[in-house]
Amino acid sequence: MKSIEIDIESYSDVDLSKCGVYKYSSSPNFEILLFGYSVDGGDVRVVDVACGEEIPADIVAALSDESVTKWAFNAMFERVCLSNYLGEWLEPESWKCSMVWSATLGLPLSLENVGAVLGLEKQKLSEGKDLIRYFCVPCKPTKANGGRTRNLPEHDREKWERFKAYNLRDVEAEMQIQQRLSKFPVPDFVWEEYWQDQEINDRGIGVDMEMVRNAIAMEGRSKSELSAAMQELTELENPNSVQQMKQWLQENGMETDSLDKKAVAALLKDAPEPLKTVLTLRQQLARSSVKKYQAMENAVCTDSRAHGMFQFYGANRTGRFSGRIIQLQNLPQNHIPDLAQARELVKAGDFDALSMLYEDIPDTLSQLIRTAFVPQDGRKFIVADFSAIEARVIAWIAGERWRLKVFEGGGDIYCASASQMFHVPVEKHGMNGHLRQKGKQAELACITEGQPVLTDKGLIPIEAVTRENRLWDGESWVSHDGVVFKGEREVIEYEGLRATPDHLVWVEGQPEPVQFGIAASCGAHLIQTGDGGRAVRMGEDHQCGKTLEQGDEPLLCINEMHGVRDSTVAVPYKSPQRKIKGMPKLFTAETDTFVAGPTADSGKTEVRESKRSRIPQLRRRGIKFMFPSVKEAGLYLIKMYGLPKRELEIDRINNDRDYAPGNLRFATHSVNNSNKRCTVLSHFSQEYWPYARSVVIRKLSQGLTREGIIQDAETAVFERRKNWRIISARLDFMTYEMPENITVLPYRVNSSITADMEGQSEH
Repeated sequence: MKSIEIDIESYSDVDLSKCGVYKYSSSPNFEILLFGYSVDGGDVRVVDVACGEEIPADIVAALSDESVTKWAFNAMFERVCLSNYLGEWLEPESWKCSMVWSATLGLPLSLENVGAVLGLEKQKLSEGKDLIRYFCVPCKPTKANGGRTRNLPEHDREKWERFKAYNLRDVEAEMQIQQRLSKFPVPDFVWEEYWQDQEINDRGIGVDMEMVRNAIAMEGRSKSELSAAMQELTELENPNSVQQMKQWLQENGMETDSLDKKAVAALLKDAPEPLKTVLTLRQQLARSSVKKYQAMENAVCTDSRAHGMFQFYGANRTGRFSGRIIQLQNLPQNHIPDLAQARELVKAGDFDALSMLYEDIPDTLSQLIRTAFVPQDGRKFIVADFSAIEARVIAWIAGERWRLKVFEGGGDIYCASASQMFHVPVEKHGMNGHLRQKGKQAELACITEGQPVLTDKGLIPIEAVTRENRLWDGESWVSHDGVVFKGEREVIEYEGLRATPDHLVWVEGQPEPVQFGIAASCGAHLIQTGDGGRAVRMGEDHQCGKTLEQGDEPLLCINEMHGVRDSTVAVPYKSPQRKIKGMPKLFTAETDTFVAGPTADSGKTEVRESKRSRIPQLRRRGIKFMFPSVKEAGLYLIKMYGLPKRELEIDRINNDRDYAPGNLRFATHSVNNSNKRCTVLSHFSQEYWPYARSVVIRKLSQGLTREGIIQDAETAVFERRKNWRIISARLDFMTYEMPENITVLPYRVNSSITADMEGQSEH
């Protein structure tokens, strides 16, 4: 026996997502239900532990045998659960994790998603979540289930058999992943780092639970008192309601679209009493960092230590560790001068003394979070970090001598950058120290090569910007010291912008810029600061309207490049039917851009496509829409055939002709769907394609062959288009030889048009 592939199913009354596997598996009610395994790649066997079957003795012995390699997807779960089940701690050195293996290759961190990307023949069964919810967690007592709090195998034998099949399939999927990744082995040094990570998680970190419980109690009391004070001042039924609070502020002469952290901080600058007091109370109530005390209480085990707080290779693009549950890598800073005194008051539970000495209780509790972690007796914690590591390496790569001199002299690069930006001295924790954070953002945030930025000469790709070009920062034209190459960093793409998540952007409804990643995750609409010839002024003196009321926008015109004027794209097309609330003031650029000016050929200009219309896709196929708008096409059909039934759709009679009078009709969805240009794919299997099925069908419909689709995917990876990493992974593990029994035919003219349909078209 050289290796074992393992997957277990288990039950516990502890919430795994909130508390972690260590507390989950140490519960007195923890049980292993199913033990699926395969020895040396052989047949998979499932041991029904819940129904009395026992794990074979040789397998139990192998679990602690360091000469036998144990494999599992997220192996920490299996190892920790089996350790508690057996009553013997299993050391990590003989365990390897196929999830870590997948992560080293940039693949997802879930078994289901890895299987989908690799196109495995035996993928994780989709019904697993429902089965886990039924057997693995407590159930709500009802009259129908006799008031029980747990579902056992005898309560539904059919489900139990499906659950066993699910466990068996997981082992098969994990084995297939190893087979597909076998050409890309994990280096030994990475496994050594993984074992070190497991040792760190096994050891855990000590938590002062007396302090934590008192902090939770104080936070609850403080919240009640703050809410009562707000209710007394505002006379609102629920002062925590955003809608009620915005209405109250409006009635008292202060309007705002948002009550988030930054918005409240901005309002406090000029707020009169009692609005200032109310906003201050709301700011204290909204502090979320004190929830980390609750996370500590959830995660801590009977040994007063929190285990499993790190995920090895959690950031699978860079290989960095990521935090779990308490998030030890993201703790609030503390600046209280008498930190020890404040901590003693919290540990003693003396709320009155704490509130007398410290005005803001939630802020004080937040700053004390780090002190809740305690070392073993006779030891101490040493906190260390690389100083501005990204800025140092990037400056060296880019050859920025002035930055390197700052580091050589022991200076602070973020202060130096902020000083150059704002032309004032900036010292950390000293003069103008609040500007250091802005210098840090300027150092670390960046946008990608080729991204157009607005200059006083119009839109120019960022790499072509020179010192002679002034840039628009959302408020005014500003000078700069040139473009700085910052190496390669992870970027995201949203609403046409590709940049790092910490890049600052303007969004609708916000008086100040926000981080790009936050804007993307919230679905906020980015302000497009310019269209090649104009700039949008933002800032605290003006908030762009948050709502956009849009009628039937003319999506098309007879010109093939619809919506683009013949002479230039530097003048934006404005729909007469569009109403915009709070339209920012426009400032015309001094000259035209070489990217899009009066001499630009509109036929070659890139146009941002409307996400609300299929017309751009039609145009790429050579199909024209011969009506002023979709609305006009509908009115034409109503005039010809009368009002249609609700389920009918607009359909072309002859799919090789345009959307034009004489070639339109009302049809059911099934008829519309079957009346299409002919594309044939007799069987789809992910392992033969770099795209998902729907994308493959679409590209075949556009006339691409399989070879053309593969070439398109390789181009997508090279150009780093949307989802390029998944496409790259599929290309790496794709089977290039297509079986002869699969028929693939790209777009060809539909020869099945009947004479009756031709007659309708001519009519």
